[in-house]
Amino acid sequence: MSGPHGEIRLVVDGSKCDGHGICALVMPERISLDTWGYANVDREPLEDARLIARARRVVKACPAKALTLVGDPQTSSHVTSPHP
Repeated sequence: MSGPHGEIRLVVDGSKCDGHGICALVMPERISLDTWGYANVDREPLEDARLIARARRVVKACPAKALTLVGDPQTSSHVTSPHP
């Protein structure tokens, strides 16, 4: 399954990750924790609708807001210019 502009991928912003580990509990098949408890995300595209739904839940569950779904039309924010 792909978004309108390509594949849907789960990514982590390492600078935001605080090592809570909730993500690995919610989605252990795609997220593991390193020695210090920080998220390592499988970079393969999310092909299955169930995986995409779980990825959306894991993005919402992250207290540090370190996870993003790239290419997902349901979670993509639209950037608008302050000038017309």
